[in-house]
Amino acid sequence: MVDLTYRTMCAQDFEALHEIVSHWSVVRQLGRWPWPPDPAFTRSRCQPYQGAGFVWAVCAGTRLIGSIGATDGQIGYMYAPDVHGQGIATRVARDAISQAFVDYDWDHLHAPSWHDNPASAAVLRKCGFQHWQSHYEDSFARRVPTLLHQHRLTRRDWDRLRTGAQ
Repeated sequence: MVDLTYRTMCAQDFEALHEIVSHWSVVRQLGRWPWPPDPAFTRSRCQPYQGAGFVWAVCAGTRLIGSIGATDGQIGYMYAPDVHGQGIATRVARDAISQAFVDYDWDHLHAPSWHDNPASAAVLRKCGFQHWQSHYEDSFARRVPTLLHQHRLTRRDWDRLRTGAQ
């Protein structure tokens, strides 16, 4: 299993993060990232998050392989294409969910996934999220309204999953 660490995003993450968001396969699955990649936008994300929640740089050794955030009650993540399919997203999501429910008084978390991203929906299901609603939403990268599924995980359900209680 890959040894992962989490830390706050910082200016030194720019090159690695910009490389990740230079892949259409990554950005097309993000709601608010522009395409083609915009260096100024990427730089704006390479700093500590200032709102309610957190955004972590996800590192394997010294390499930034992605990021995950729990911001204003929503979970979102992205990873370099070469680490997809290794269980990293699920593992990191579980850690972020635990931290979010410890640090914030949110009664639930929500997470979106585009209709054509079944891998992300599977990560969310493995973490206990349930499909809640679907609607069309503008995708900045795709530049068209796209079907988006919203998933929700309550604190109560997370506690039951975490403790094994029925």
